[in-house]
Amino acid sequence: MGERRVVFRRKAVHEEPGAEALPVPRARDGCILTGCTAGGVRCGYVDKRSRTCTSTWCSAHWTLVVGRPYCRRHASTVQALGGADTIEGRPDLDNRAPSLVAWVSDEVDIAVRAALDRVAVPGAVLVVDPVRLLRGRGASERSWHRTWKLVDHSGVLNRVAIEVDEANDVEVRARVGRDVIGHGVPPWIARRRTGTDVAPDVDARQRNAFRESMARSIELVVTRQETVPLY
Repeated sequence: MGERRVVFRRKAVHEEPGAEALPVPRARDGCILTGCTAGGVRCGYVDKRSRTCTSTWCSAHWTLVVGRPYCRRHASTVQALGGADTIEGRPDLDNRAPSLVAWVSDEVDIAVRAALDRVAVPGAVLVVDPVRLLRGRGASERSWHRTWKLVDHSGVLNRVAIEVDEANDVEVRARVGRDVIGHGVPPWIARRRTGTDVAPDVDARQRNAFRESMARSIELVVTRQETVPLY
């Protein structure tokens, strides 16, 4: 069968609770956000190659994670990694894989939990793993996953995962068990790559359709309304 492609929605980055009460770093450069004239500081992100993000942001436009300012892209990356200070395992500066997994997972989380709850047997427990890096056989084979699992004394009964490869950090996959049941490039990323703009209401509809399609595909396979992915 041909693969069914899905679409879904990115969630905005939120600051860590209480971050506004932390000390504000000293301004050194101008905020790079178009139209902003405030002073800013450099994003605190350092990747696994010890390269630093050179963008600068003011206090109104950076995001604080564990007391350190980041641009929105790298704030979501560090949040996905649990806010750890270590640079080991961090993706390259321009790689969106972990943050994209985190955004998409947040959007479908309620739907995934509901689907798994519908098929849970007595004694089963839901385990939700954080965003994690998985390495393949080759040194460059790295992908980021978030998983939801129903487990009991016998092991894993059901598993759902959202995945993004570092080598292809624009495409999101949904997996139920071992099967990929949907994949696609989020519409806002596709537009950014082609330089296409749309009206806000069109953008909102496309984002919502992407999220709903992914959530529905997962629900149908988990609850066995579709026993074979219809791609």
